[in-house]
Amino acid sequence: MRNKIKSGLVLVALTASMPNSAMSQATGEAPELAALVAAKTLPPVEERASLQPEVINYGELGTYGGTIRFGMRGVSDEGTLRQAVGTNGLVRWHHNLSDLVPNVIREYTVSEDAREFTFNMREGMKWSDGHDFTSEDIAFSINDLLLNPDWEEISTRYKSGGKPLSLEIVDKYTFIIRFEHPNGGFLGQMAREEGARLNHYSKHYCSQFHPSYNDNIDTVVAEAGLESWQELMYQKCGDVRDEVRWINPERPALDPWILTSPLRGGTTSVLFERNPYFWQVDEAGNQLPYIGKMEATIYQDAEAMLIAAIAGDFDFQYRRIDAPGNRPVLAENREAGDYQLYEVTAAGGSYNWIQPNLNHKDPVVNALFNQRDFRVALSIGTDRQEVIDTALLGVGIPWQTGPFKDSPLHHERISTQYLDYDPDRANELLDSLGLKDRDENGIRLMSDGRPAKFLIDIRNGHPHIIDMMTIVKPQWEEVLGIQIDLNVVDRSVHRQRSRQGDHDMTADSGNATWLPGQLPSALLPIDSSSRHAPLWTAWYQTNGQDGIKPPEHVMERYRIWETVYATADPAEQIRRYHQLADIAADQFEAFGIAQNASTYGVRKNGLMNILEGMKSTGQFPSPANVFMPQAWYWKK
Repeated sequence: MRNKIKSGLVLVALTASMPNSAMSQATGEAPELAALVAAKTLPPVEERASLQPEVINYGELGTYGGTIRFGMRGVSDEGTLRQAVGTNGLVRWHHNLSDLVPNVIREYTVSEDAREFTFNMREGMKWSDGHDFTSEDIAFSINDLLLNPDWEEISTRYKSGGKPLSLEIVDKYTFIIRFEHPNGGFLGQMAREEGARLNHYSKHYCSQFHPSYNDNIDTVVAEAGLESWQELMYQKCGDVRDEVRWINPERPALDPWILTSPLRGGTTSVLFERNPYFWQVDEAGNQLPYIGKMEATIYQDAEAMLIAAIAGDFDFQYRRIDAPGNRPVLAENREAGDYQLYEVTAAGGSYNWIQPNLNHKDPVVNALFNQRDFRVALSIGTDRQEVIDTALLGVGIPWQTGPFKDSPLHHERISTQYLDYDPDRANELLDSLGLKDRDENGIRLMSDGRPAKFLIDIRNGHPHIIDMMTIVKPQWEEVLGIQIDLNVVDRSVHRQRSRQGDHDMTADSGNATWLPGQLPSALLPIDSSSRHAPLWTAWYQTNGQDGIKPPEHVMERYRIWETVYATADPAEQIRRYHQLADIAADQFEAFGIAQNASTYGVRKNGLMNILEGMKSTGQFPSPANVFMPQAWYWKK
């Protein structure tokens, strides 16, 4: 029986193997690779693609050649590269978005109690430099890095019941991951981008930067002008979710395309070329990818990217150009740009999730933000329909957060409470909190006499959120007497401010789908997306070594969360998720504006095998890993 994720629920399983056709050896390859084989500078394709390649049948049989062009906003927009190239962990989501299937491994087996996960690898599979990919690489990634206290704090993704995973190497192509406590959500976590850390580091290359394998590591660190082996490892081997992953073309990878022109300061483009050792084939045995090159051009702002899109400079793009306000101009220029619009749907959550910082360093502001009635007043003092009509061109449904109504995990109260616009009641609540006095501009005064004036941090590159908050700003200031200024910052600055608790509020997209692998940051402070409580999150992630101990209502949610995947019963999982949602709804720590709606990007005419139904979510890098750009091809 295959291991499946149905409607966001784990059905803990027995075994899972190849999702498509029966395994077949590679027999075909790109002409330029065939020429290298003939010249005896490259091994035959049947040796390069492994003895057990995965067969991909995501559309028609394609033809080799061509380039896919796309854009990224600045050098910090490495998420666009992940969307195009992928992260390629042990498992991935099938494009039906219901099943978990093997990815870089061939098959897996899960014990009935969800404590033991056995993985069988693809015999003869290679890294992009031709070295074998084996269980030794898994052991290096897990034992020498993930479980190494000198490397970094181990994420809750690799724990169950507070205890980290353990690894047993059975043989060259078999390994077992065990947990002391049941962990029915483990495979869902591994399908996320972060899960690829278990197989990201090739031992034959990355071990030279590790003190356990290099007696001269101090000399190597000094010659590189760095201060520690950890910094050296980071620079040379990168991380699955960071810009540094794309700066070293020498790092071996398992992706369809390999880096040839890196992402560095001052660069104008990032280039990738076909991986000659890639481990997927089509039904006829032709090694993937069909497309030979990927080219990302770097733009300074979203407006420049929109101009490039309507000029036809992108072959596939929705990230950074899919703001609702862009839809008319994208539609008008389809013929001139030789493209079609491509719909990208949402899996749940809110288009704009506003999070006051409940761990604010200013005691007066912190006390105010921690008043539930203050947060309720801001929510019911927001005219969502005006925001939808103006900033979203009338497309949207007022929504807080959480899965949509077609999900069995839907929770009515957390999704729909305090949505109705009621400025009179909002002002009554603010008056009751002691904010009756106002300054000469009509802004309410806090308990120490300072005006209630706050910054809302917004990541650059999210023009629709800027547009939405531009509408909210006068609603709060003129009607409620709460002043906000929009603080549009770079992604790295935004991340640093929110993690350190230096922000007042943030406004960001809220993909709170609660799918397995998606930490439910809308239900409890658990990861970096929980910007309403970064210090409570830090306390939880470090077992109390950092941050601030949360109040009991948060501690209760932590206790419930750690039991969610201790059961394989879907009905019981729903019940426990709803326990979390009940408490989160009572606390009302953050609030949304409108339900995530479909957005639209562009796809060049003649680019084939692009499946419908693509979703935009933090659950996985899309289209990579799920909608398989390696199976796309140019019609000739």
